[in-house]
Amino acid sequence: MRLARQSELRPGELGPTALTIGNFDGVHRGHQYIIEQLKATARARQLPAVALTFDPHPVKLLHPQKGLQLLLPFAERARLLERAGIDVLVTAEFTFELAQTPAEVWVQEVLLDLLHVQELLIGYDFSFGRGRDGNAAHLTTLGEQYGFAVHQMAAVIEDGWPISSSRIRRLAAAGEMDTAMKLLGRPFHLRGVVAHGDHRGRGLGFPTANVATTWEMAPHIGVYAAVAVVEGQPRAAAVNVGKNPTFELNELRIEAYLLDFAGDLYSKEIELHFVHRLRDEKKFQSVDQLIEAIHRYVDKTPASFAQKPPSQ
Repeated sequence: MRLARQSELRPGELGPTALTIGNFDGVHRGHQYIIEQLKATARARQLPAVALTFDPHPVKLLHPQKGLQLLLPFAERARLLERAGIDVLVTAEFTFELAQTPAEVWVQEVLLDLLHVQELLIGYDFSFGRGRDGNAAHLTTLGEQYGFAVHQMAAVIEDGWPISSSRIRRLAAAGEMDTAMKLLGRPFHLRGVVAHGDHRGRGLGFPTANVATTWEMAPHIGVYAAVAVVEGQPRAAAVNVGKNPTFELNELRIEAYLLDFAGDLYSKEIELHFVHRLRDEKKFQSVDQLIEAIHRYVDKTPASFAQKPPSQ
């Protein structure tokens, strides 16, 4: 897949294109459906399948008070879009000026003059431009005027509601990993580097990997059955997301105990796929009670791992 900044592309450089536009946070099943339709359209017309996204996310610029936490950093979104079959990913800088640009002006300057769009596929709730006037009806009218086809995709429904990034964020924030996995089409995941912690786990007989991550979205505090991927090798893991109340810590930590593993993980990259939430984090009255609880939840992890391994 080719990565390109909109500002660096020459007009018509990509030739005629089949295009979809969105933020693609999560690259969830709704996004995957649009991409499959885009690929089919592109193949039929012998066009490149192009996705256009924005950086930063519009909500982060226009409504910073909302504290939006993205499911995926840009590099991971790009990786998953490439795996889904996108040929070219174009990134447009989102600015206040762009937010105030009328849809027709942006269509002329970007979709037509720059990208030479022939086929435009949009989501069920897509809109953009000043006053969100770039909705499906307006885009269809512009397509008829300027000679490109507009296809609005139906929502992908799960449990009676459309799949959306905001819905998955709410599920992750509540620790509802099983439902989040249904909407994503794979387990909720994050990636980080193993850093030195307090080494308490080793003293308890459960050496844990303290995962330092720059990803914005972490699951709700609790203990999870998970899959840890290190150097391409998946392993069952029990992961604690929390502040270790038994030891009265205050900072949020992500600590993973890899089952049937012996070795040095420090400074290595680790990917955690959260399969199932086992319980809330709680404060134990003694270290012995904590050890007993760790044994119980570690024993539950292999079954979850065997049933739902990560999609690589």
